[in-house]
Amino acid sequence: MEEAQEKSFTRRIYELVEQYAKTQFEIYKLKGIKMGAGVFAAVATGIILWLIFLMLLLFLSVGAAFYLGSLLGKWHHGFFIVAGFYALIGLLIYVFRVKNLKEAIANYIVAQVFEDDKINRDEQQ
Repeated sequence: MEEAQEKSFTRRIYELVEQYAKTQFEIYKLKGIKMGAGVFAAVATGIILWLIFLMLLLFLSVGAAFYLGSLLGKWHHGFFIVAGFYALIGLLIYVFRVKNLKEAIANYIVAQVFEDDKINRDEQQ
């Protein structure tokens, strides 16, 4: 009889450990999904803001080109000046390399991931 109780106790411990492991797996899976969703939301928001900024820049550029063209007397001269301005900016960005831009984006994503993790730890305390 004692042996049957020991087996029952051992089986119950095994079942509890198995249930604990499954629960922990689900918790980590849900935390991963939440973290991924947070990063995706941050990136999507950034993309939307950049698109709005680019549309603003496009319309400002066209407006500046027409304005400069009207000052110079020929429309195409204004567009050449604006294109030259963007070529100069592009050259400056190329000289200072995209490496800094890549690092900034990577740091932003890592900060988002760890910010979510920090918020989770603060909520648990």
